[in-house]
Amino acid sequence: MSSYDYIIVGGGTAGLVLAARLTEDSSKRVLVLEAGEDLTADARLSVPAMWPTLLNTDADWKFKTVPQAGFNNREIAFPQGRLLGGSSALNGLSFTLSTKANVDAWAKLGNPGWDWASFSKSQAKSYTLTSGPAAGTSGSGPLQLSFPKDTDNQWPKIWQQTIAALGFSKDGNPYTDQVCGPIFVADAIHPATKTRSYAGNAYLEPARDRKNLTIVTKAAVDKIIFTKNGDAVTAEGVKYTKDGADLTATGTEIILTAGTINTPKILELSGVGDARLLTKLGIDVVIDNPNVGENLQNHPLCGLSFQALDSEETMDGLARQDPTALQAAMAAYGQQLGPFARSGTNAAAQLPFPGIQSAKGKAEVEKLIAEYIAPGSRGDTPFAEAQADFVRSVLTSTEEPSGYFMSFPGYASFNHDGTMAPPPPGTEKYFSIALMLTHPLSRGSVHIKSASPTSTELDIDPRYFSHPLDIEVLARHLRFIESIAKAEPLVSHLQVGGKRNTAAESAGNFLAAETGLEQAKDYLRQTAVGAHHFTGTCSMMAKELGGVVDSKLRLYGCPNLRIADASIIPLTPKANPQATVYGVAEHAASIIKGEV
Repeated sequence: MSSYDYIIVGGGTAGLVLAARLTEDSSKRVLVLEAGEDLTADARLSVPAMWPTLLNTDADWKFKTVPQAGFNNREIAFPQGRLLGGSSALNGLSFTLSTKANVDAWAKLGNPGWDWASFSKSQAKSYTLTSGPAAGTSGSGPLQLSFPKDTDNQWPKIWQQTIAALGFSKDGNPYTDQVCGPIFVADAIHPATKTRSYAGNAYLEPARDRKNLTIVTKAAVDKIIFTKNGDAVTAEGVKYTKDGADLTATGTEIILTAGTINTPKILELSGVGDARLLTKLGIDVVIDNPNVGENLQNHPLCGLSFQALDSEETMDGLARQDPTALQAAMAAYGQQLGPFARSGTNAAAQLPFPGIQSAKGKAEVEKLIAEYIAPGSRGDTPFAEAQADFVRSVLTSTEEPSGYFMSFPGYASFNHDGTMAPPPPGTEKYFSIALMLTHPLSRGSVHIKSASPTSTELDIDPRYFSHPLDIEVLARHLRFIESIAKAEPLVSHLQVGGKRNTAAESAGNFLAAETGLEQAKDYLRQTAVGAHHFTGTCSMMAKELGGVVDSKLRLYGCPNLRIADASIIPLTPKANPQATVYGVAEHAASIIKGEV
């Protein structure tokens, strides 16, 4: 049995940040336990465009939700990283910061020290942006961000000009300002090598040779070992399995960074959670907290694809594995250019409720608010009321985004189970717009179904569209996509009367005065999926509001166990939470080291 100052459970995005920061003190011994493999030398990880090839492999947890009533009872599959580096090694590379309003709302939930003024400093410690429109303006950390170097890719300019033509300013730097309108999103790609920059190479590699750091991969954590002395609970260590052997490590402090899905799983297997569930499964209750595994949040995601002119350059040839397109892309990558050197989703937009600038739009928002989130109208809990207050402030603002739009020069659609759909056969070219609801009110849960640590069965239930306001807002943003596709200059690059993705072709006209809104809702129920952006299952807030950890990230009832991953985020960020998770980990490191 080995003993450490810190045992970090989960060598993903947050876990490796903490490992690097905590081992800066050479007197502290740190152990990191990661269930997946070390694939840091694997080209599928380093070449940006190859990340989809890791999906549905052993590097992916391959999770699936229970049937979702709001999605016409479809089960939705979603990936999460099961490898050293976690989801930062398996995601789509976009680096999107939270908004000031979002983070300040965390502080109001009983979390002093987590306001934007404090958190933004921690977030800036994680990344450096050395090229593009925001070069040198923010960030000073190990993660290297960049923008594509291509000068012949006209789609970002077309997108920006189209959104600007619809009344949204194209000014502002999303990495230093609060921008509402078209934005250019940086990739977590090293500007010099055009390889993925992630927790593994940015944080771990410089620290890997430190004598006080031990990394154990392919180590499945079974449970946290607790001792009780009266009402006092102490985390003594961790039981894990490695190469078929049952092992134990002891530590002064345990830090859970296993992610939004696996962190509550480990807590429940260890006896921390709702006593009714644990007792039913035959698990001894150590700490009764029914909030564990609750407050699961995620962005519902949908999209439309429009047939582009045959003369346009898109990524459809690559998606169809056309040999000529693949050869050209590989040649361009040798020059650090082309589709292999970028995410393809850099041109985005964060937009307010459609029409909010007009009297008619304001009236529509107020009507929806009065119907669905008037104070006390739904008999909600104190946290639900606080969440509704935040969403109300977003919906009534002309500056805060309630819809996040991503453009992509190619066909982008989803199968009914949430997996990516291939482009239709043939040679047609497409331009796609994906849409996320930034701040859903629907909340779900994650719970174990068995007391066995080796069981892969989890009850993952995001409860998409369970709050009726979510589909109302998202449907109106979906209709706005139609307006974008009809506006110049984008419309001039699309086929007149061209094809769309199959479901959209049969859905009807979303802009029809009498029927369009209901058709948009039907389309969402049939085609929407969940993003891979799960947060909230061990939320940081006052316990009476539904909290699992306090503002120092300590588990309620056990002061030497902390949680420091996406599960502690009480109100989900507007889009991809990668940047926010890095910020959480940096903030956690400062808290643990006594720097804040």
